[in-house]
Amino acid sequence: MVSARSNRRVTALEFLSHPAARGKSELVRGEIHVMAPASGVHGLLAGEIFTLLKTSVDANGRGICFPGNTGFQLPGLEDTVRSPDVAFVRADRLARKNIGAGWVPVAPDLVVEVLSPSETVTTLDEKWRDYRAAGTTLMWVIDPAERTVTVREAGAPDRRLTASDTLNGGSVLPGFSIPVAQLFSRVSGAKNQ
Repeated sequence: MVSARSNRRVTALEFLSHPAARGKSELVRGEIHVMAPASGVHGLLAGEIFTLLKTSVDANGRGICFPGNTGFQLPGLEDTVRSPDVAFVRADRLARKNIGAGWVPVAPDLVVEVLSPSETVTTLDEKWRDYRAAGTTLMWVIDPAERTVTVREAGAPDRRLTASDTLNGGSVLPGFSIPVAQLFSRVSGAKNQ
């Protein structure tokens, strides 16, 4: 992740029309963070989990799934707009009719981050702290190189799932589950990112 630094903070409103917002970027406490485009494996995994979640959510009317590059203006965090690879918001917290032209004004209930080779533990921890502070209760970190999913849940220790485990939506998305091996089954080159 590369930070575009300037002497002046950018507000969330200004960020809407900023050139950096046209690509993969986030605003973190007024500072723009520009990220490299996703690799093919990254895109495939994000697309796969988005499709699986959206199919489940649409069948049950539980809420809305958002693909990558959707900006969420995190409540309680000044001038912070995060953009997970996939996100889910429960229907009781956000209706489609309440989505406007600006950033999504709530924290997702679930965020999914596909680990990039350049992403550090520190960066992921910072994202999780921001999401938690804004009200997110569940985060899945998909590691293409290791073919694992780390589940971060509010009030619980992290759990690392491998091919022999099943990923489920817990209390955020009851009824959703998928074998971790199936998540990676369509991505032949995941080990090499």
